[in-house]
Amino acid sequence: MSSSATHDSSRGPAMEAETLWNQINQRLMAKIIGETSYEGCLSPEPAGNGRYRLALRGHDYGFRARYSCWGWLRVVPESLTRNDRPATDATQLVIDAQHALGMTDIVLANFLEELQNTLAGDRLQQERLARFTAEQMLDLPATELEGLLDSHPKLLANRGRMGWSQADLEAYSPEAGNRFQLRWLAVAPSLGGTHVGTPPLEQCLEHGEHAALVRGSGAAGHWPLLPVHPWQWDHRLQAQYGEALARGLIRDLGVHGHWFQPQQSLRTLTNTSVPGNCDLKLALTVLNTSAYRGIPAGPIALGPELSQWLWERSREDPEFARAGLEVQRELAGSHIPHPRQAQIEGAPYRYHEMLGAVWRENLTGRTGLGEQSMLIATLMQCDGRDRSLIAALIRRSGLSPEVWLTHLFDRVTVPLYHLLCAYGIGLVAHGQNLGLILKDAIPQRLALKDFHGDLRCVDQPMPEQAGMPAHLLEGLTRLPPEYLVHDLITGHFVTTLRFISPLLEDEMGFPETRFYSLLAERLRAYQQRHPELDERFQLFPLLRPTLERVCVNRVRFRLGYEDHAERPSADLGVPLSNPLLTGETP
Repeated sequence: MSSSATHDSSRGPAMEAETLWNQINQRLMAKIIGETSYEGCLSPEPAGNGRYRLALRGHDYGFRARYSCWGWLRVVPESLTRNDRPATDATQLVIDAQHALGMTDIVLANFLEELQNTLAGDRLQQERLARFTAEQMLDLPATELEGLLDSHPKLLANRGRMGWSQADLEAYSPEAGNRFQLRWLAVAPSLGGTHVGTPPLEQCLEHGEHAALVRGSGAAGHWPLLPVHPWQWDHRLQAQYGEALARGLIRDLGVHGHWFQPQQSLRTLTNTSVPGNCDLKLALTVLNTSAYRGIPAGPIALGPELSQWLWERSREDPEFARAGLEVQRELAGSHIPHPRQAQIEGAPYRYHEMLGAVWRENLTGRTGLGEQSMLIATLMQCDGRDRSLIAALIRRSGLSPEVWLTHLFDRVTVPLYHLLCAYGIGLVAHGQNLGLILKDAIPQRLALKDFHGDLRCVDQPMPEQAGMPAHLLEGLTRLPPEYLVHDLITGHFVTTLRFISPLLEDEMGFPETRFYSLLAERLRAYQQRHPELDERFQLFPLLRPTLERVCVNRVRFRLGYEDHAERPSADLGVPLSNPLLTGETP
């Protein structure tokens, strides 16, 4: 779709800009009301004929909405009013809702900054999105398609990026779609740090550049070479590692190598000079979606061996083979501690995560002839006319929604549950760390990636029984079963499927109730194939009357923006009625 299909150019650029601004504000307002109501912060009241009323600080908000199977209020953005006038100001809504959301003035002011940053990113994304139909988006290269996605759906300030300027947004954000080169450093071994695996530098540098960098470092190849994000170099490393640079313990080798484009996860980059070459995950000390996006030392040491172990299981386990599970292995990793901050045990975690890199296999390298890859988050996306990509995929496949979803559940949800029940491994499997490989628009295989903080083990001997080496287990967080099952419920069901199922009801008439009853059928079929795991199914129950309601936005409202030694964890709200069993709307 051309941009003219969305905006009337006869009204002039100023009116076009204002119209777009109003639209992105209304989309964000709908999200704020929907998610904060879901988390139990706001309580809209029915006003008849599908409309709801919300009284906030003496102001009356009205809107059309309907509940999904998750007890989540889906607000129609263009229906929003404030005191009977069109409502087009997301920040004013939050100011009006301050006390209901439980925010102090300090937290509110900071949160408004995050929301303004989010609106700036949304504007870039929506401007680009307006150029494509859903069908056209499906034909885009995976990296370009990723830049058009909406980002994390349940976090309100999902493009908060505290500290980024407009120039930074346009240079380094996925929605801007720009490419950039990396700066390279040589690091003295005397600085210590963690270095695991052999970095595939030849996949990041032009022919002959590796040798030239070694010569330029004057270190005869004994010093590790480390790529760094240009923003991190400008805003963090030059000052914070100034002593090491001044004393020659870190040597700046300049900008070199291939061109990279940011993925949705912001600090993970795709090689666009040689598609299929390894991805790079780099430290980026930016507060975004509730945490600073650094590279912690602990998971660096585990990544390559842990992902190799899981890759081997994907080849040996008949259930994984049945689903065609893929693992994007970690190839190497490096982390350099800060010489001074490392001496402060309780220092804010961001100071311990400023300089590091991870080399990871690229998803494109996992695709065969005629296949295409995309993030699972793609299935939640709509084009500029609110036509969903999942519906476009189903139409393209020629299958019915029921048959297509059966393929999806068998290749995505079932292997995630099997990973939990057979191995005691939980993965916070949200839409941005799962890849989907399709052929003829039909789901074929799931791809797992990112084993840095999103993977935990049960505090029972299941991983040991499955053959996980003891030294890997020692470095992983171990949690009780009732906590670990949250990862699947929160990451996959609530953060992904919750946003997919209504799209099919809206556009294809496929009821949400049938969506989840079909998913329950596929989970039961898996359980029937594995009677030997019956005790595990009781340990990690998914087909139970209620599920935990994990609330991520409330954490920001409560904790605010103070520094913490550990990354914040989510709150629990009122339990959810399980759509897999009830399928009932409130």
